[in-house]
Amino acid sequence: MDTKITTFIQNINPLPNDILEEVISYFQHLEYPKNYFLLKQGRPCKHLWFLVQGAVRYFYTDEDGKDSNVWFSLDTDVITEAPSFVSQKPSYESIQLLEDSELYAIERNNLYSLLQRHHSFAIWYISLVEKHYVFQIEERISDLQFLTAKQRYEKLFLKFPNISNRINLGHIASYLNITQETLSRIRSGKL
Repeated sequence: MDTKITTFIQNINPLPNDILEEVISYFQHLEYPKNYFLLKQGRPCKHLWFLVQGAVRYFYTDEDGKDSNVWFSLDTDVITEAPSFVSQKPSYESIQLLEDSELYAIERNNLYSLLQRHHSFAIWYISLVEKHYVFQIEERISDLQFLTAKQRYEKLFLKFPNISNRINLGHIASYLNITQETLSRIRSGKL
């Protein structure tokens, strides 16, 4: 068994070996270059990815062509556009690689088939959703409501200490919902 995908799955919620082997058989190993789009806005999301190594941004483009970053994923994170993945309606966001990346992907149909067949996998999936979506989304909403721009910046750098070496400052400013000028002032200690 591939140790990277095995470790990822077992860290979410351990599965019995026979079910683990079956689950792993549905994951495809992928390597894509920087700037590759896993998903483009307006298309339904048909995969759930595990990012082994790399950097990803989630963003939407408004009617004026302006991109707004809403999330980043770095090494060993789960990637999908959850509302579209669940509903199979067009995605509001694009998902783009910001570095050459190594991933594993499972197709939605295969994941749902596994959920129907294996109770332990359904429990695993609930744990995945709780750990990687419910908590993160609630935290993001709270941060935008209650933290200052400087506090959001500091929190981002506590979570991802080397993010500015991997993701350009324009993307970071957009994610923090501030201008690049404000980000420069925060970084220089003037704010």
